[in-house]
Amino acid sequence: MSFINMYRTLTYFLIIFVTVVTACTPEYKLAKEFRETPRELYFHVTPPATVYKYNHKGELVEDLNQLNQAEQDSALYYSSGFIQYINDSVFLENYVNGFLDELRSLKLDVFIGHEADSFLLSKAQSYEITIAQVQLDEYFYPYEDQEYYYDTLFYKKFDLDAVDFSIWLELSKLGGSGNSKAILYSTHMASDNLEGEFVIDPFRQDVKYSYTVDSLKVEDIPDIASFLGKVHASYLYDFFLNQYVAFHLPKGYQPQFYYHYNRFRNSFIPVEEERFELLDSY
Repeated sequence: MSFINMYRTLTYFLIIFVTVVTACTPEYKLAKEFRETPRELYFHVTPPATVYKYNHKGELVEDLNQLNQAEQDSALYYSSGFIQYINDSVFLENYVNGFLDELRSLKLDVFIGHEADSFLLSKAQSYEITIAQVQLDEYFYPYEDQEYYYDTLFYKKFDLDAVDFSIWLELSKLGGSGNSKAILYSTHMASDNLEGEFVIDPFRQDVKYSYTVDSLKVEDIPDIASFLGKVHASYLYDFFLNQYVAFHLPKGYQPQFYYHYNRFRNSFIPVEEERFELLDSY
């Protein structure tokens, strides 16, 4: 069995083990209750108007520090390998469509435009989702590998092309008697995929580093936007699921887990990083 297949097998059994262990907890039972009881949740989505794009590969621009700020911004933009070639309209369309499609796949009522404003205001659990900011940051991601051969440490370093995708959502309650807001944040990295290893010939005492790189390409970006739209929709569903769990737990009981709902397996998995970060609520 290859290392990759072994890793996947161990990961699969670890997920099963964790799910079994947590299945008897109050949080798990409430998470199932949230999913199995029809939710009257209504969402109006306001898409972003633009994509903020920044290139941080300043080392590629000659005499960058001698330029004023406007000149630096222009030089960085036009020396970028990705952000200058990204069509904002296509990126946003893919992201928003992925976001809407996944919310609907999760059996949530979603509206866009203003034809449903009066309807939404009449519902106790209706929310405005404003995709407040979408930001792309291009930079070099340092990749390092090392291995000892007898008493000698062999070391190899690469600078991989990488782009961070950062999203800020503003969630506002519309219906009912109370008003509340939350700012949710998530960031994801896409980069070149490098697979390598030190190859040692014990007879010749020769050490080489053998590697292959699956490069990140500009044409990958729209597909990543669609994928992240779906991911963030699932994060939003998880946010409401875990809010429900926390609200209905017995008094004095603190949640031990944050659950992600996997609609393909109809299962709940405890997660730590695969979620929205709550930046503020008021």
